Amino acid sequence: MYKTIWFINDGGFRTEFTYYHFGKEPKFPSWYLQERIAYEIEMVWNLKLVRTPKMFFKCLFREYVIR
Repeated sequence: MYKTIWFINDGGFRTEFTYYHFGKEPKFPSWYLQERIAYEIEMVWNLKLVRTPKMFFKCLFREYVIR
């Protein structure tokens, strides 16, 4: 189980995008991006999580957190 965090800059606004998932190679979800907007995307970290029931269910349901 992993937690991956990206920072996204889209014309002056900085967004933190957190994704809980199974697997070692995270893929940035395309549904977040809009056409005709330039994004600068930086992966901050890909952290392996301790296996707790709470984290398991976050990964199982592919939880996203956008701030």
